[in-house]
Amino acid sequence: MLDAMAVQRDPTGSALADLVARQRDEIDRLRTAARRQAVVEQAKGVLAERLSCRPDEAFEDMVRLAQATGSDLVVIAAGVLGVPPPPGPPSALPAEGLFDPARYVRQVEIPQPAAVPPGERTPQPVALAAIGTAADPEELAELVREHVDCDAVLVYLVEPDGGLRLEASANVPAKVRLEWERVPLQLRTGVLAAVRSGLPQWLPDPEEARRRYVLIGDPETVWESRAWLPLRDRTRVVGVIGLLWSGGHRFSAEERWELEVLTRAAGSTLMALVSAESAALGRNWTLWVQHLLDVLPGSVALLAAVHGEDGDVVDFRFEAASPDAVDFSGRRYRQLVGRSILTSYPTVAGTELWAAYHRVLRTGVREVVSIFDYEENSPGLPQHGRYTLTIGKFGDGLILAWHEHEDPLQLERLRSVQRLGNIGWGEWNLVTDEIDWSDQLYVIFDRDPALGPMSLDEIRASVVREDLPILQNAVRGMLERGERADSELRLKAGDQIRCGRFIGEPVLDIQGRPVRLDVVLQDVTDMRKAEKRVFDLSEQFAQEHQVADHLRSAVLPLPSRPLDLPGMRVAVRYLAAEQWAEVGGDWYHAFPIDDGSTLLAIGDVAGHGLATAAAMAKLRFALTGAALTNPDPAGVLDVLNRMLTGGEGVTLASGIVARFEPTTRRLSWAQAGHPAPLLLRSHDVQRLDRPEGPILGAVRGAVYATARTLLAPGDTVLMFTDGLIERRPSAGARGDDLERLMEEIRGFVADLDPLEMPEALTSRLVPATPLDDTCIVAATITA
Repeated sequence: MLDAMAVQRDPTGSALADLVARQRDEIDRLRTAARRQAVVEQAKGVLAERLSCRPDEAFEDMVRLAQATGSDLVVIAAGVLGVPPPPGPPSALPAEGLFDPARYVRQVEIPQPAAVPPGERTPQPVALAAIGTAADPEELAELVREHVDCDAVLVYLVEPDGGLRLEASANVPAKVRLEWERVPLQLRTGVLAAVRSGLPQWLPDPEEARRRYVLIGDPETVWESRAWLPLRDRTRVVGVIGLLWSGGHRFSAEERWELEVLTRAAGSTLMALVSAESAALGRNWTLWVQHLLDVLPGSVALLAAVHGEDGDVVDFRFEAASPDAVDFSGRRYRQLVGRSILTSYPTVAGTELWAAYHRVLRTGVREVVSIFDYEENSPGLPQHGRYTLTIGKFGDGLILAWHEHEDPLQLERLRSVQRLGNIGWGEWNLVTDEIDWSDQLYVIFDRDPALGPMSLDEIRASVVREDLPILQNAVRGMLERGERADSELRLKAGDQIRCGRFIGEPVLDIQGRPVRLDVVLQDVTDMRKAEKRVFDLSEQFAQEHQVADHLRSAVLPLPSRPLDLPGMRVAVRYLAAEQWAEVGGDWYHAFPIDDGSTLLAIGDVAGHGLATAAAMAKLRFALTGAALTNPDPAGVLDVLNRMLTGGEGVTLASGIVARFEPTTRRLSWAQAGHPAPLLLRSHDVQRLDRPEGPILGAVRGAVYATARTLLAPGDTVLMFTDGLIERRPSAGARGDDLERLMEEIRGFVADLDPLEMPEALTSRLVPATPLDDTCIVAATITA
């Protein structure tokens, strides 16, 4: 009484704030923590038996009921067992209660639900209990949708003329609600059939349903399966509830029985709500406002003025709120309804916002309070918030719209960062149990956003067992010591295991106790997989490089000194690429033929690696056989081309085959997409004219031309692969460096003896790039 008198004397001063603080402290002292894991586990087993489900599903049902009723989980568990809840706080924190906010923040004592007699089997007891708590028809429809797990719900009431009026809905498009607000009597519909027959209409097949009825929602909104169940007031059908599924849904006999029982409970609740609304005519306008707010975006609410004994306005009370409405403490939508401004936000008293409420109510002139900085002085809540509020008069009350200040550009940048970096954030309010997730967090956990965010205990259950100590240490550091956490662990996301790096920190109240956890989670699975792939590929590459190198050495022996072949001296040099580059397909061949001539060949198989080295070996062996059968250079290339075009896959190669006849000193040669040889004669260097011939393996039936050149003693023919002249883009230029090569040769051949020429050329020439293999064959005419 003295407190009340003090408030009346100073309704806008510190006395009211002190009163609220004392009331909260009194609630804090009266609260008793009654969480016992043994009771929860036993109730989980009993409920699982009653519902014929798994224990983890039974546990989720108890958690949902606790959230829906605002009850402690242990109270719900005790109600299932039919025993009083165990008194006193636990002596130790059970494993499942790692994130239990009761350990860190204050909670108020809540009433206990009626106990369920042990052993009594009822269909979906948790769902029936939750439906009985609905505050209005719209909430009833949403609760039915949640517990039936359908996609949409329509609730119709029978009107005096026999028609049907839409009373409530859940997850139904506005267009459908407007078009089917009344169901015409002349249409043949499933909902009217349920009313007239008094029997449920089960419509699992959409095509069969269309043959029988006009379907609500067609054609834009397609629900493939639906059921219409009559609602009764004793024996009279007073309405119909429609359950709709977007996908195909078959109704088993057991499910039909459970849905009928659930519908009877929903009908009883609906009749009670409708009767209460009819009796309270004064609240009709509030319900209409609520219907209006239900389709508005953002935070909008209806405030009713609260008058004192002298008739003055002493407070304002939330009468209706939009679905997106959220206040400073995290309360949302219907959680706001019934709360008063000064009780919920005591520091608003005496501010410009408080004065604006009174002015708008008195004058009716709309006002905007921009940049209102709200300061909280009560434990258990964040300390600061900045808002813009718009206030308008509505009847005897106020319409209030508000939003917290956020930069749209910054938000768009944040969304891009989250998407590109696969980063999500989450907020867990330890006081109100409100949870907020970013869109990307649902992607990381492979979770349907319709299921809503996961509780901290559900997060714990998704962590791979071996990584639980990492999570537990991080959470204890945040909640017990207020430390920042930065760890990496593995998560179960759908049927996958993902690696996640999470960074979290607690938000503290003015007493230093955690009231919220802010967590950022980045999916680093692809990064870790990439790191492993790089490691595996480097190992594989090293092994492949070694095998290919051995293969090349086996099939492409390099002579230690020049070869003296009929009519010429030949020097060969093979320059391998730098250590970590892949093995190329460069090759050569030089050998005498039975008719006294000499065959020279050089080539390059496209690609790198073991497969290329194997193709190089096959080409070299095939060339030997073809040359011994028919030494004509064009004929040899034709054999090689037919071999490549007739095999599996695509293998491309370039090459030159030349035949030197000592008796005539004639060089006959053909090429397949390969650089032309150089002729060194009398200290000059010239390029031989290249005959036509496409690359090997590209064209079936390709024709290769033969060029002929007469050579003189002392002439040197230089053949090479493209590694000697081809510059890479990283070198600052593109294309071939043939002119550079020719100038380089002119610079040192003048002083060389012809017999020294082959070895000097092969030893002095340097490849244009170290990233590719290079093969050089120099042949000097000796007779």
